[in-house]
Amino acid sequence: MLAMRHYKRAETVDGKVDTRALEEVGLTEAQAQEMYRYLAIANYEDRFVVPSSHRELAREAFPEKNGCGFTFGDGCHGSDTKFNLFNSRRIDAIDVTSKTEPHP
Repeated sequence: MLAMRHYKRAETVDGKVDTRALEEVGLTEAQAQEMYRYLAIANYEDRFVVPSSHRELAREAFPEKNGCGFTFGDGCHGSDTKFNLFNSRRIDAIDVTSKTEPHP
């Protein structure tokens, strides 16, 4: 594939045919062109394929709007558990404020 890429880059960017890389790996120009045809970006209408769905099987999306959103593992309701984002129990905070006595 690297040889094909080198060949096509020389062809499109430099405007010349450079078959050195193809010869090193034992490919012909026809094989490189065929590889490019199969691996290159498809036609515009073939690029985006949206799978069809059955409307009768789809759920109604309106009731889901403004639903739970992001929760902390406790469903849609609030909780008194000290659950945090890192899936562990909260460790009590340590008071790091220093208490200094005034100097005389």
